[in-house]
Amino acid sequence: MTEINVKWSGLDKLMEELGATAEATIEAAASAMKTTTGQVQAKAKEIAPKRTGVMAGNINVKPVKKTSTSVTGTIEAEKDYSSFVEFGTYKMHAEPFMRPAVDWGQSIFIKTTMDKLKGAAKFK
Repeated sequence: MTEINVKWSGLDKLMEELGATAEATIEAAASAMKTTTGQVQAKAKEIAPKRTGVMAGNINVKPVKKTSTSVTGTIEAEKDYSSFVEFGTYKMHAEPFMRPAVDWGQSIFIKTTMDKLKGAAKFK
């Protein structure tokens, strides 16, 4: 099983800079994380090596977790052999699909978050 967690912390500092309420900032970040994890899931499924398609079909998104200062999104390749494919073994080369998908999704997350925060911001 391969699990990728993306955690965005330090939202308290961002709230202070934007003059936004904690609730509005967390909700904006959580909404952006939900959108982004869905897109990263689709990208991981697209680039995952496919012999039978079972591994790609078992890449799933977990519910977004929120605290008062962070938001965490999780995308998980649930087949037991996914980590061997992602990282390789001494008998086979790596065929990464999760890490490239997350790298691809970083700019989407930043743009989506900024778009969602515009509505929550009360610039000083």
